[in-house]
Amino acid sequence: MWKPLFLTFVIFIASLNQEIKAQTIEDEIIVQSSKLQVDGIYGAETYTISKSDIQNSTSDSIVDLITEYPGVKKQFDIYGTGFGVGSRVDIRGFADTARDNTAILINGQKLTLADMSLVDLSIIPMDSIQRIEITKGNNSVLYGNNSSAGTVNIITDTLPNQKDSLFSKFTAGSFGKFEGALSGTKTAGIYSITGNTNFISTDGFRRNNALSQKNGSIEFKGITDFFSYHINVLSHNQFLELPGNRLTTAYWEDPRGNDTFSATHFNQRNGWKAFYGLSYSATNDHELIIDGSFSFDKSQGNLGTFSDTEIYSYQISPRYLLKLNFDQIEFDNILGVDLIHAYYYSDRMTADGKHYYKKYKMTDQTAAFYFNTNFKVNPDNKFSIGARYHGNWLRTSDSVTPGAYYPEWAMPTDTDRPTENFSNPQFAYHLGYEYKINNFNSVSSKIGRSFRYPNLDERIGLNGSSFKLGPQKSHDFEISHKLNFKNLNVSTTLYYIRLRSEISTTDNAFANRNLAPTKRYGIENSFKYDFTNRISVENSFTITQAEFRGGDRNGNDLPGVPAYVDSFQINYSPLDNLSTYFNFYYQSNSKMLNDFRNFQIAAKGYHTFNIGFVGNYKGFKTSLALNNLQNKIYYNYAVGAGDGTYGRAAYYPLPGFNTLFKISKEF
Repeated sequence: MWKPLFLTFVIFIASLNQEIKAQTIEDEIIVQSSKLQVDGIYGAETYTISKSDIQNSTSDSIVDLITEYPGVKKQFDIYGTGFGVGSRVDIRGFADTARDNTAILINGQKLTLADMSLVDLSIIPMDSIQRIEITKGNNSVLYGNNSSAGTVNIITDTLPNQKDSLFSKFTAGSFGKFEGALSGTKTAGIYSITGNTNFISTDGFRRNNALSQKNGSIEFKGITDFFSYHINVLSHNQFLELPGNRLTTAYWEDPRGNDTFSATHFNQRNGWKAFYGLSYSATNDHELIIDGSFSFDKSQGNLGTFSDTEIYSYQISPRYLLKLNFDQIEFDNILGVDLIHAYYYSDRMTADGKHYYKKYKMTDQTAAFYFNTNFKVNPDNKFSIGARYHGNWLRTSDSVTPGAYYPEWAMPTDTDRPTENFSNPQFAYHLGYEYKINNFNSVSSKIGRSFRYPNLDERIGLNGSSFKLGPQKSHDFEISHKLNFKNLNVSTTLYYIRLRSEISTTDNAFANRNLAPTKRYGIENSFKYDFTNRISVENSFTITQAEFRGGDRNGNDLPGVPAYVDSFQINYSPLDNLSTYFNFYYQSNSKMLNDFRNFQIAAKGYHTFNIGFVGNYKGFKTSLALNNLQNKIYYNYAVGAGDGTYGRAAYYPLPGFNTLFKISKEF
């Protein structure tokens, strides 16, 4: 679908030769892309990645950009294909369920709804992004489900009366990496239209790991004295070969090999998402916003068994923003409603091609009400308070074709199951506070309650026995200090999360379950010092502890969470149009996934040394990344054997030394 859309956009730009005089637009009525309060939640820790940061990055993916910050790391990188395919953003140590605890947003609307398996940040063209907002910690009041660890809000909005532009980019790198991208914006008075398309491909580090993917988006926006409206359509088509794992001996002998049984394994995904919004603001103090979305995703694959899954999601989210002053106290209020309907249909079939297959059908419905109030007692003291009531209704069924073939392992469980209905309403709240000590120091803190429901694939599991999974609940507390003094910037955050019924896999990886009580706590620190306008150093350091706090495994470490992560970087600009960096990344040991008993050998830590160059010559931006100069073969995802065999594990190796070259030009 994106091809005709983008062609229409190109023809539109080519045919529009006459400039239309732009209408004067008051800054105060321009609606923020996030569609929420301008200052966010007081007390929450938020980072912003700008458009220039994105264009000057030597990275090939959104995930790599996001994971440069303390407390945020890349998780589940099992392919090593690049471009962020299959990778997850892990905020505050949720490991294998990282994507289910971090809400991904596009212009303030959730990309992550009832099913998480089809969420992949690689489907969003990097050049369509204006900025990225990363908020760490519980955000369930504003976004509900899937935001216990934090949120990533990707802003693609382009406002009218910005300059017209056309941007192209070419990327090439090791292991057959290639990307061609084209994007452009045209404004005409009160309207703007933006189109983006890119094609990415790679052979992959391992055999049977090739990738071919097409992404596209088109966005239309208009703004008047009182109204703002937009529609944004994204489309993606991805084909990825799956190499499987490397068992212990094979990992050391041939890390680039594929699993013997995975030579024909693949996953193919395609779909589109449409986001729309309408805002009405008669005065600067009142604003009514109606946002909504519709998405369709289809995934087909062979992982030893065939699957064909479709999911349709509908969402509408009206909200009202109100600003008022009372006795010199400034109030910024938001009240909103979320209405979501998702339909899930999946066929599962054995790889031998016989008649046995199973069908799953689910509908997932949500109706939620929330509010948040930010208020300034004075410029130095800011507070926030918010709450959400979230109703959820799930209807499930599965069936087996009459007379179907049953493999021996499926005989005990594969029978028709009657329709079941579940309802688990939840609530969330937060209290936040910010205090400006002086011109250089400030502190903030936040306390709250969050929740998350099992996604639809978690409820099915590999044996379809997890429909009755309960929701996960957590209480969290964080306190932060920021120092900004001349050329020095230091930020430090301490946090504690106390969870009940955390959703995870069982030790044998065949089903999902609610764990005994767990907890997470840690320290996140970022440091940057500019020696001169040409030389600076920066460091991001995280200490994370994740463990059981009850049950028969009380005190055991939770799998997949490294205790220490550090990234140290020196930036040097010898010329005005040339800069370079020297980066050292370290990640400590962790318990292998599956190893809740803390019985298996540890997943080894690793470190990499990376160098990059960024230049600008006559408007052509170029960058060269030299990654993993030591040519280490390493992994950040390993699964311990569920049968209790000590030393037996499945590894997913990542590339040794590799390079990436990018050249781009904005016209």
